[in-house]
Amino acid sequence: MKDDILAHLYEEKVVSLNLELANLEHALRGAQLLADFLANNDMPTADAVRQAPRSVVAILALTDARLQQLRRVIRSEADARHLWAPHNATSPESLPGDADDVRLESRTTPGSTAAPSSRKHASGKTKRKLQAKRTARKTAATKPPESPGAEEATAVPVSPAKP
Repeated sequence: MKDDILAHLYEEKVVSLNLELANLEHALRGAQLLADFLANNDMPTADAVRQAPRSVVAILALTDARLQQLRRVIRSEADARHLWAPHNATSPESLPGDADDVRLESRTTPGSTAAPSSRKHASGKTKRKLQAKRTARKTAATKPPESPGAEEATAVPVSPAKP
């Protein structure tokens, strides 16, 4: 109920870094507890024993994906609105007791789309250039060697210039 209220209160979709990291911490602690129970044979049922490894892997995969998204937001490669969720919602203004929290604000309004960053665009160009160079090297490396006179035979004759 509280999360629903927060979701409607904050239309600007501001993310609290403190709340996001706390949620990731709780998820990792849960994976650790499951792994400990499994290692010590303390799982309550046989079904829980079967499900625990999959649960640990799922928690770790989700946490990893969330951390990658957080990194992209911090590096301005993604908009903070993609990271926003009710568990990390906060107000755009500082509230009592959270003045030291880092707020990740959306760079766009909810209806518009963000323009791609120049870093991302330049990265794409660089990748294409590197791929073109690799293709050129492969073509040169796989090309059969020509005989010494072949170059002269394929040369286009040049007509003399008219005065």
